[in-house]
Amino acid sequence: MPDHHPYRTFSGTQCARYVASPQTAEIVNLAIHLGRPLLVEGEAGCGKTRLASAVAEELQLAGDLIAMTVKSTSQAKDLLYRFDALRRLQDAQDPKNRDARCVYPYIELEPLGHAIQQGKPCVVLIDEIDKADIDFPNDLLDVLDRFEFDIDDLPRRESDRCLQEKGFGRHVQAPGDVKPIVIITSNREKQLPEPFLRRCLYTQLDFPTDPAVLAKIVRRNLDADVERISDELIEGAVERFLAVRERGREANLQKLPATSELVDWVRVLHWQQRTAESVTPEQLTAADQAVLFKLRQDLERYRVRSAEEPGE
Repeated sequence: MPDHHPYRTFSGTQCARYVASPQTAEIVNLAIHLGRPLLVEGEAGCGKTRLASAVAEELQLAGDLIAMTVKSTSQAKDLLYRFDALRRLQDAQDPKNRDARCVYPYIELEPLGHAIQQGKPCVVLIDEIDKADIDFPNDLLDVLDRFEFDIDDLPRRESDRCLQEKGFGRHVQAPGDVKPIVIITSNREKQLPEPFLRRCLYTQLDFPTDPAVLAKIVRRNLDADVERISDELIEGAVERFLAVRERGREANLQKLPATSELVDWVRVLHWQQRTAESVTPEQLTAADQAVLFKLRQDLERYRVRSAEEPGE
């Protein structure tokens, strides 16, 4: 990263609870250097959302992490500003209320709009963008390309007064060259528009299959428990967990157990004073099943697959 760049280099190894691969760290740094949003895809539980927290933590921007979860009703302007038309209508019923004569008292910047207006280093997470209508990513195109936008609900004649009293006018843009680090996640529930994809850098997070990496992730997420839980239990649980995931993949589970389930499972094994050697993927206890599986149909499919003879 050039010395004049406002952000430090992200290594992916300095976070308290997250481990990023060298490839992921490289792509994050490319997105930061190019000023492009980073689109992150991958199966549930592979760390898409937590990547943004990891970037903010390592770059010492944890207090400047702005996270927004997208809904099916979300519109792009919801991330930029809010016009409280209802409150204005209520205030207009009072003839003594002078605020209702104007629009600007009822407009406030939302997280992404505020980040752009401030122009200071920060991390913006737009989580599960694929849940929104197709117009949502399209409407964000120009904003994420230029990091500026117009407040369409604010009359032009009120722009100067709004700027004087609130610090922003009808047109909002980032001062200087500092752009927020924007990380966007998708669960692939629907195809995103090609023009939007062209504006982003892309990476796919795969669930880690290296036992050593998984064991490291577990240790980082055990908090105080890590002092009391043996390496043998953690490493043995990781080995059997990977076998459970593979069997679950063969059974075509809708949601494979991921890192959060693994961490909880290690805690359960420790609390129940069980050894990893006592666990077999074919004969999971009720407690194991409750921790590892979240859907009834997944549990039934796993049981059917476990009952089959090897090689069938």
